[in-house]
Order: sequence, then structure tokens, then C-alpha cells
Amino acid sequence: MGWFRWWGKSRKTDNTPDIEVQDLQVSSITKRAALLALSEKLSLGSENVVGEVVLALDHPELYVEQWEERLDNRGIEAPIPDLAWIALVDALDQLGLVWEIDWKQDAQTILFAVGSLLDRRGWLLPAADRRLEQAISHDNYTFDLLGELHKWLRPHGIVMGHLDINSDSYVLIIVREDECGEIERLAATSGYRFHSRFS
Repeated sequence: MGWFRWWGKSRKTDNTPDIEVQDLQVSSITKRAALLALSEKLSLGSENVVGEVVLALDHPELYVEQWEERLDNRGIEAPIPDLAWIALVDALDQLGLVWEIDWKQDAQTILFAVGSLLDRRGWLLPAADRRLEQAISHDNYTFDLLGELHKWLRPHGIVMGHLDINSDSYVLIIVREDECGEIERLAATSGYRFHSRFS
């Protein structure tokens, strides 16, 4: 009798999926939607960028084959769990919308990278403020230099942050301050991180 009672309770009596399965499906859909929305926002609506992310999500083997040379620079030879995130970063890089720098980089390279990002977005600051080199202490470490530039850009309504690819490099990107919260939320929902500060 006890066994029958256990069996009756453990068997499903309808066709609705388990709560855990439902949560997993919703979570997966939410992550995908957030990543695609983030891709569109960061790429200024580029269909090519969003398309590359979709390809990495839906057909990872095909993506790896198509972008073999680009992925080879990262030591990626087969699909990995974060392939869609890497696809987003690399596609943004192709458009000049991000700039990946080493954790130990000289000031001039960093200044050139940030200046290029500003120019690519078309965010021309007042002439007196375009001298980025005045914003930093040239003998500082990379992280400190990035922190100084971050602070310098904030009064202009611009946030310089970085996309976390679990590497010893910084994938720099600049965004409008009023978009920063949504970008952080979308990145977190998709399972990744956008750092909006250097501290």
C-alpha cells in the first residue's frame, strides 16, 4: 500500500512540464533574447553583428568553421560554451566598436584606443577636452590609466567600460551614461558581464 501511494504521488497525472523544466526553458529564452538585444544595442543596430551571434547560438560548428581564422587567434578550434559572447566581441571589433588591449599596455596605445572608440561613435567632445593625454598619468599601470580615462569621460555623459571575456585583456567599449544601466542588465540577464567602472 505504501509503495502504491509513493508511485501515485511520483507519477505525473497531466501533460504539463515539470516546474524545473519550465524554468529552464524560460531562462534559456530570456538569456537568448537579452543577448540579442544587447548585440543590437552595442552594435548600433548592425544586422551583421546580430547575425553572427545568432549563428554562434544556433549553429556553433558552422560558426567555428566560418570564422576559423579569427577564432584561431583566441585558441578556439571547436565550439565552447561562451561562443556567442566571443562572437559578439569579435563582431564588434570588426566594426571598430570595441578595442581589446592587454592587461599591461602602454599609455599611448590606450590613448589611441579610446580616441578611436570616440571617433567611431562620432562623439566629438569640445576641442579643449579632446586632449586625452592630459587626463592620465603616463607612468601608471594599465588599470589605473583606464580608471583615469573613465573618470575623465563621465562628465561628458560617456561611460568607458569593458566586456568581460574571462581573459587577462580588457575589451574596451564606450556607451552613453543613460544607456549604461540597461546594458549592464542585459549583459547580466544573458549570463555575461559588462563592467561600467574601473575600481
